[in-house]
Amino acid sequence: MIDLVDECGKDLASCGYETVDIGKYDITCSKLFIDSDGKAKKYGFDKGHYYILNAPLFLGLPDEHYKILKNEIKSRLKILFKENKVKLSERLLFVGIGNPSIICDSFGTEVINKIDIMPFSEDNRLFKIAPNTFSNTGINAYEIIRLLVEAFDISAVVLFDALATSNIQRLGTSVQFNDAGLTPGSALNKFGMAINKETLSVPCISIGVPFMISAGDISKNYSKELILSEKDVGEKVDYLSSLVADCVNELLK
Repeated sequence: MIDLVDECGKDLASCGYETVDIGKYDITCSKLFIDSDGKAKKYGFDKGHYYILNAPLFLGLPDEHYKILKNEIKSRLKILFKENKVKLSERLLFVGIGNPSIICDSFGTEVINKIDIMPFSEDNRLFKIAPNTFSNTGINAYEIIRLLVEAFDISAVVLFDALATSNIQRLGTSVQFNDAGLTPGSALNKFGMAINKETLSVPCISIGVPFMISAGDISKNYSKELILSEKDVGEKVDYLSSLVADCVNELLK
């Protein structure tokens, strides 16, 4: 299973795939729209709008770089909210997917820790949770989210997750956004259940960053079952989780 839609190995021209150069620090943004069941089956991804922000230089750059990335992320999130008629004044559930005990899989929980909510406010409309992984709890994240959506009359779900890539150069350098939701652990196992509008009956917007790669994608001499990450993955997870959380917090003000 491939997490990044532009790594499916197929021609995405029929989905309107295009890449725009942002103009500085080699930052680009690609987009496509899978608008039919036939295309979804062909490419192996659910229907929806997809954006992929690529920034090969992340750490150690000036504040201007951070601001550019933040503006780009906020812009794409606004588009996805608008496409799905989601108002930021509605009741929103933020979900951090992944294993907090494994650094390369902790992006989702790190974002959740940094998103601001007002639980003691009388008109609180923001909720957040990190349900952990099926291997640790025996419970599919979908089941927990479904119950919360029903119990709190949630209007939309926003998911954060660490992804897998087949290109070592994209580790910690790409951010994928979509309104197709996600399937936890889809790149690594078959235990996850899809979390999307079809299964929850509310819009599901997903934000993910690749921090993992199969050893088999680096060399045919290694097993696909061996999952690797970079030595400085902790630093990148901290930086990118802060970046994404800052974007969300600013949008919610």
